[in-house]
Amino acid sequence: MGTWTVIERPETRNYSLAMPGEQHTLDLQYQVRWEPASSGDTYPGDQQMLSASGLPKIRERLPAGIYGSDSFLKAFVCRSVESTMQREAPYVWEVTCRFGTFDPYAGDQGKYVQVTRSSGVRAAQMWRIAPTFPANGTVAWPGSVVDIGGTKVDLNGNPPTYEVPQMTMTLELLWDRTREATPEPPTSSYASYIGKRNDATFLGCDVGTVVYQGFTISPSYEWYRIQHQFLFDAWYHLEQVPIPKPTGQPLCTSGATVAGVVVLQADKIGFFQKYPSTATFATMIGALNMAEITSPKPTFP
Repeated sequence: MGTWTVIERPETRNYSLAMPGEQHTLDLQYQVRWEPASSGDTYPGDQQMLSASGLPKIRERLPAGIYGSDSFLKAFVCRSVESTMQREAPYVWEVTCRFGTFDPYAGDQGKYVQVTRSSGVRAAQMWRIAPTFPANGTVAWPGSVVDIGGTKVDLNGNPPTYEVPQMTMTLELLWDRTREATPEPPTSSYASYIGKRNDATFLGCDVGTVVYQGFTISPSYEWYRIQHQFLFDAWYHLEQVPIPKPTGQPLCTSGATVAGVVVLQADKIGFFQKYPSTATFATMIGALNMAEITSPKPTFP
């Protein structure tokens, strides 16, 4: 039946290291030879050559004898196999196997994390200018509501519209489904953060100003590309709400004089927080990813 012999050529190993988020590659070259056991043996075909024992296959790790205990090399996965039959020798093939990984080199290059920011506004009723915001935007409705102070600006219970500054922040990172504790990202855990505000400074934003809006996950073989979306709000996501009369209209009293006319203005205004719960977003993102955000390389000399 003949035998296949697979020999790796260590002197031909070729590394190409890239920035985080881009693929590092390692090329290995092999010589694959078929030798008939007798003159009557028939060549088994090229497919048998690609299946020869010892020759890496697509979506396999590096052979254990190459990566040993090196955690970085263990991360490489075979991406492609190219083979060329040698004209000068019968049944001899030169095979190049390309391996790749998105993992940081030797653990010191930093994780792949990208933050995209986009500014915007939301329309809100502004009953008072320069009010006193509750600490971290936390207020329990209606039990702990107090008047927000500031300057009254409504006319006869009709407030102007104010454009509250906002910022959408998309945080993108990678998840290796073949190496993490679970084969898929912990989406149920991510979902538990939706609608919660930050209980610590996050992405440069003050406590209570950022709410988690959800995630998008795109698979690519053993990797997932995850995008977390956050929304910053300059008003801590609060709404100015007038304290009403029993009939539902704002409780108004005599207020400012406008063009010689005394107008009524809402007497008491409270803050309503539609995102009362908070969470530690750094826990969801992970320590190594947060380190890349807060301490990016290289440091300035």
